Amino acid sequence: MYKKNIRIITLSAIITLLISILLIRLFYIQYIKGETYAKIAVEQKIESLNLEKRRGEIYDRNLIPFVDRTSSEYIYAIPGMIVNKKTASIILNKITGISDLEIYKDLNSEKDIIKYKCKYTYKGNLPIGLFKMDIPQRYDSNSLARHVIGYYGIISYGLENTFNKTLSSNGIESVAVFKDNYNDYLKGLGVKIINSQNKVFSIETTLDYHIQKAVEDILDKNAINGAAVVLDVKNGDILAMASRPNYDQNKVSSYLESKNEELMNKALMEYPPGSIFKIIVASAALENKKVNIYDNFIDEPYINIDGVIYHNFMDESNGLINIDKAFEVSSNTTFIKIGQKTGGSNIIDMAKKFGITKDDNLPVEEQVGTLPSLKNTYGAGIGNLSIGQGDVTMTPLQAADIAATIANDGIRNIPNLLKAIVDENGTVVENIHKTNSYRVISESTALSVKQMMRDVVINGTGKNAETEYKSAGKTGSAEVNREKNIYHAWFTGFVPYDKPVYAISVFVKNGDIGGINAAPIFKEIANEIMKYYK
Repeated sequence: MYKKNIRIITLSAIITLLISILLIRLFYIQYIKGETYAKIAVEQKIESLNLEKRRGEIYDRNLIPFVDRTSSEYIYAIPGMIVNKKTASIILNKITGISDLEIYKDLNSEKDIIKYKCKYTYKGNLPIGLFKMDIPQRYDSNSLARHVIGYYGIISYGLENTFNKTLSSNGIESVAVFKDNYNDYLKGLGVKIINSQNKVFSIETTLDYHIQKAVEDILDKNAINGAAVVLDVKNGDILAMASRPNYDQNKVSSYLESKNEELMNKALMEYPPGSIFKIIVASAALENKKVNIYDNFIDEPYINIDGVIYHNFMDESNGLINIDKAFEVSSNTTFIKIGQKTGGSNIIDMAKKFGITKDDNLPVEEQVGTLPSLKNTYGAGIGNLSIGQGDVTMTPLQAADIAATIANDGIRNIPNLLKAIVDENGTVVENIHKTNSYRVISESTALSVKQMMRDVVINGTGKNAETEYKSAGKTGSAEVNREKNIYHAWFTGFVPYDKPVYAISVFVKNGDIGGINAAPIFKEIANEIMKYYK
C-alpha cells in the first residue's frame, strides 16, 4: 500500500511539473514573444512585390538634391486582387490613355504587378487591386549641373557613372499584399508600401545649388555657347560648373549624333586661352626677376620674329610702357618681348606649377591643358607661348584655377568637386574632400599680378567686368581662324578685389572679343553670386 502511494505521489508531481512547464511556455509564447510570433504568422501570409529600386541622391554642399526633385503619378495594378478586370481596364484607360483591350490583356496575364504612368486625372475611387503612387523622377526639365551630374541608364556619364556602385543600393521599395491559407489574394484588404532595411548612400558635392542656378540662368539669358566655372578662392571647391548648349538627361540618345556638342562639358575641355595666359607669363617674369615693374618696353603695332609677324589687336601701339601697362592693354608685341627676356623654360615651368598639364583626378571626364615642347619655344615659337596661342591650351576650370591662385596670394588649392558619401539622414559615412595645396609664386609676385588684374578692369580691356564689389581679371581673345576672324572670348578673374571670395572664368566659344563678350558675363555672375556670400 505504501509503495502504491509513492507511485501516485510521484506521478502527480510529474504531471504537475509538466503542466507548470506547459503553462510557463504558453505564457512565454503569448505574452513575451506574442508580438514576434504574430508578426511571423502575418508575414507568412504576405507576398512582397517589388516596385522600384532605390538610388542614392547627388547633393550640393548644403544637402540640396540635384536629382529626384520632382515626382510623377503612377498606377500599380495587382491582377490577382482585381475582382472585375473589365471595369478596371476601362478605368485604367481613362487614366493612362492606353487601350482598355490592351490593359485587359495585361490584367489577365501571369504578371504579379503592372505599372502604368498616369496621363489624365481620375476623381473616382480606384477598385481593389489598383493603387496610385508618386514616383520620384531622377531628372526633370529644370535639372541643374547636368554636365556634372551626368545620367544613368543604358549608357552612363558624369557623377552618375563614377559613383554608380555607391549610388546603386540594394534598397528596394515593395508593396506588401496579403494572402489567405490557400495562397489567394485577400481582396478585401489593402496593400502596404514597405522599404527594405538595406542602406542607401548618396554623394555630397562641393557645388552650391543657388550659385549653380545663377550661373546657368545667366548663360541661358545671354544664349552663351561655352562655359563658366566658379571656385571658392580659399579652398579650391568648385561651386558652379556650367556648359552650354544644354541637353535633356531623359533623351540622351537623341544627342549622340548631334554636332552641336550638347553632351560635351566645355568647362573641362581644352581650348587656346589667348591673352589670359599672360597671367602666367607675367608671373614667370616677375618671380624669376627677369622683368620688374620699372622696366620699359617700346610697344609696337607688330613684331617680326624670324619671319613670323605677330600683331597687336587692331595694330595698336602704346609707346613706352611697362609690364603693368602691357598687361592692362593686353599688348601682344610687348608681352612677346617680355617672354623673350623671361625664356620659354621659365614660362613652361610656371605654367606647370599653375597646374596646366596636371590631371587633378576629378571624378568626372576631363581634359587637361597642353604646352609646347621647349624646343618649340625657340625663335618665333616664343611668340605663340607669350600670348597663349599655338600649342598652348587650357580648360575653363584651369582658367578659374589660375585666377584663384593669384587671388589666394600665390597658393594653389587643387580644385575639388566632392565633399562626402552620406547616408539617408545626411550623416557623413566617408569624407572624400581633398585639401591639397602648394605655393606657386611668392606672395609679393601674387600681389603685383593682383594689382595688374585690377588695373585691367579699372583702365584696360576688362572694364565691362567691373562690379560694385571691385573686380580683377584678364581678358582673352584666342585666335581660332585669322582669315575668317574667329576668336574664342575669355575672361577670368576674382571678386571682391580687396578680400577675394570667388574666382570666376567665362569662356565663349567663337565669341570674338573677350572684353566685349565674356567680361560682361563675368560681371553678371559676380554681382549675382555675391548675394549668396555670407
